[in-house]
Amino acid sequence: MPENTKPGDVLFTPLAINSVTLANRIVMAPMAALSARPDGRPTEQTIAFLSERAKGGVGLVILGGTVATRRAYEESRFKGVLRFDEDRFVPELKRITDAVHAHGTPIFAELSASFGTMGKPGSPLIAASPKNVVIKPDRLPPGVLAPFEVATATPREATVGEIRQIEQDMAMAAVRAQRAGFDGVEVAAMMSYFLASFLSPRSNWRTDEYGGSVENRARVLVNIVRLIRERVGASFPIGLRISANEHVDGGQGPEGFAAVAQQVEREGLDYVALTDGNYESMNASDPDASTVAHGEAKIFHEALSCPLILGGVHSHRRAAEVIAEGHGDAVMLARPLLADPAFANKIREGRAGEIVPCDHNNECMRRLVLGMPIRCALNPSMGRESRRPGERPPLDRLIKAPVEQAVLAASGSRRIMNLVGRVAGKRS
Repeated sequence: MPENTKPGDVLFTPLAINSVTLANRIVMAPMAALSARPDGRPTEQTIAFLSERAKGGVGLVILGGTVATRRAYEESRFKGVLRFDEDRFVPELKRITDAVHAHGTPIFAELSASFGTMGKPGSPLIAASPKNVVIKPDRLPPGVLAPFEVATATPREATVGEIRQIEQDMAMAAVRAQRAGFDGVEVAAMMSYFLASFLSPRSNWRTDEYGGSVENRARVLVNIVRLIRERVGASFPIGLRISANEHVDGGQGPEGFAAVAQQVEREGLDYVALTDGNYESMNASDPDASTVAHGEAKIFHEALSCPLILGGVHSHRRAAEVIAEGHGDAVMLARPLLADPAFANKIREGRAGEIVPCDHNNECMRRLVLGMPIRCALNPSMGRESRRPGERPPLDRLIKAPVEQAVLAASGSRRIMNLVGRVAGKRS
């Protein structure tokens, strides 16, 4: 970044994504931190959480924690995902867009087709090929400990009919998003979920039209984007969230993923958002702007003509640097906006020194994995935005909170986790 250039001068320039113009380059990443109802509808807390980040000045909110198909809803390991798979949810979803638009902020909906091998154990899981995921303790992010290696169930190979049904379901979910007032949609094809399983030869061994060549491995995404574009029109933004690099032995690197993204872009894609690694390499995103540090962003930037949004960014200075240096067009923040929802406004107002930085201890992630409501140790109001000042917590929270703290303390102790691992090893 040029000397004497302030981060705000870089970050607070507009960015056009098709017909939508972002006021700045700070994007709220999709997060499963919404406290939705078990039946798939938003709660007052869902709306308050999103409104607080919109009020905090981000240029775009991308709604995460969603499902676009009935299959994904039934597979979800977590209660409280927002549903786009039936028309009856459109009025409830409209409450979300109205609340975010009240702050002058656009909102896109991330659409998740299926969890694939990461789905709920016991569900009839499908993927491109019968390849499971093995999560090793040393590949977990800081603050997240596991006493032993975890292997998911092996999914069944999806039939062509099932794939084509999912393609159609994704397109219809995009139509519902448009009807609910969302300003655009993002196709979720990252990590180790169903759509991601098609993109790499490591997880796709198919010999039909959905496997083998880059063109075939990209086909499911190409078809989804084509169907969405046919239904929502030319001016409605469509994005793609994709892994940049698998970071595992025998895995696909950025050249392969960028080649897939190129195929999809030809169908009318308006931006690509990068996620680094997958569930087998979650520590890959440790560096600030890891896709820049590893070189993936450069490869994608050269391969694509649409805007590139970089995930895994933690600090406002690094965010400004990667944009000023041409590595990407916007940055996607997740945990930093849990710690400080006013992150963007503080930069705009010249108060960047007051930003509460994420400590990367990942208590939020541990709570998600353990099925607890997501909280942030640095932001007492996170997860409680809907409570009025002085309002007491619900009775069930008063009972559960001490138990959760004890579980968090144990799961965050390397000594206890090592002991659990030794005991489990002796029993196996």
